[in-house]
Amino acid sequence: MSAKRQKSRNPFSRRPQSSGSTGKTILIVTEGLKTEPDYLKGLRNHLKLKAVDIEIMKAPGTDALSVVDCAIEIRDDRKREARRGCTVPYDSVWAVFDTERADTNPKLNDALQKAKASRINVALSNPCFEFWLLLHDEFTTAPFVKCENVIRRIKDKYLPGYEKNNIPVESYILKIPTAVRNAEQCQKHHKSAGTEGNPSTGVYLLIREMNEATRIYCRLDIPLSKV
Repeated sequence: MSAKRQKSRNPFSRRPQSSGSTGKTILIVTEGLKTEPDYLKGLRNHLKLKAVDIEIMKAPGTDALSVVDCAIEIRDDRKREARRGCTVPYDSVWAVFDTERADTNPKLNDALQKAKASRINVALSNPCFEFWLLLHDEFTTAPFVKCENVIRRIKDKYLPGYEKNNIPVESYILKIPTAVRNAEQCQKHHKSAGTEGNPSTGVYLLIREMNEATRIYCRLDIPLSKV
């Protein structure tokens, strides 16, 4: 009698990793060179995830449309590799950018429309990513004209030595549940007041997804969505 033929296993099939991953893969493309990647990589490490689980890349351009275009290109390249059996496609793709930069604003609406049409998630901060950092320490809906005003608030009230290239990632991560609650409260405020969304940030949506990509014992105690 002939031996049973064993099914070949795809080495790139999705399976939970011993590090704590659920097997979900996420691509994050950022506008910023240091602050956003450093924060997100710090959170990835804290959640015991690896670069193969959460890939964080800097877009070659600095405007919002360049970030979205880069995310689409990387995602589509990954899909082609997956069809050849070399990897698996991303489960989720995010573009992280701000409204504050002068060279971003003219292309912002185009970037948002293209992201929506191409199924790219957007974590948009108004006026900048630093507003997400501020929400770790306080809730506010007072508008900020530009990023420098947010950084000044952080320095004056919470972190006198704050520098964009050297943020205390671990101390912020421990306060993420507070930041998520504050970010959601900001969204509710703008929705009910009919205001333009300054200040606000969608980074909390990305943070939720990263948190859910790890195993339960590694997760932060992030509150359920109320928005």
